[in-house]
Amino acid sequence: MGIFNIFKKKNEVSDINTNKDIVDGDIGRELTEDEKKELIKTLPTFEYHPNVYDNGIVDFKVGICDCCGKKVEAYVPTMYARERVKCICMNCVKDGSAAKKFDGDFIQHSQKISDPVKKEILYHKTPGYISWQGEYWLACCDDYCEYIGDVGTKELDELGITDDVINEYRENISDSFDADEIKDWLEAKGSFAGYLFKCKHCGKYHINIDSD
Repeated sequence: MGIFNIFKKKNEVSDINTNKDIVDGDIGRELTEDEKKELIKTLPTFEYHPNVYDNGIVDFKVGICDCCGKKVEAYVPTMYARERVKCICMNCVKDGSAAKKFDGDFIQHSQKISDPVKKEILYHKTPGYISWQGEYWLACCDDYCEYIGDVGTKELDELGITDDVINEYRENISDSFDADEIKDWLEAKGSFAGYLFKCKHCGKYHINIDSD
């Protein structure tokens, strides 16, 4: 699973390279878990992707940002753009400079809302999520939802929302599978995977599903 370039498929800070001991030989080095925990405290947050640092889309390695040229310790490795990129730091995602420089997007598809400013934030200033067929960002209350993470029937059962979200999915997105088939097959990070969203306004959960 993965996000692809089109060739393949609390607070904002001015410089996320807070480790002053980084040397050139560190390029490509993976951060330790302790280093990651400390670094995350300094990284920008994202309105529509609050769990971005837990969802596997961010590489915690030492690299050089293709946009700003700074040495960084956390980055997204891809975006939808004609020019291949390998390292976009979280600040260059957050402020939109990477999307502007490479004339690209971080999100492939979404449901429609009326506010173009919010669309700009989602497509150009929000990291995507890992999926089989590319992101399809859900919306509710005329705004984009928060992406929560990968889910299967087990996780939905734990939240007590299995029937509600599956029935809504079949009614509003696709009825290609019946509800029992979805419950039997749905697995977090599996070949038939669920992607859970939550409305920022009414708090309702929604799901999208895709497969390999």
